[in-house]
Amino acid sequence: MTQSIRPAELAINLFGGIRSLARAVDRDPAAISRWKKRGRIPASAQVEVLAAALERGIPMTANDIVWGRDVVAD
Repeated sequence: MTQSIRPAELAINLFGGIRSLARAVDRDPAAISRWKKRGRIPASAQVEVLAAALERGIPMTANDIVWGRDVVAD
């Protein structure tokens, strides 16, 4: 069975949590929480998140940031 992970949730998971992602992109954790609630990363922050992932060796693509990712669920 596959499960879709929305972009914000995926980024939060890959960066290790809301606070870690907030620090990586120099945003308030409350802003990241709003991203999570909406399920998306605002267009104005997408390049910044992708660049932060690249700097840290986090396996994230532009497609992940816009569309999320399908994963196999156990």
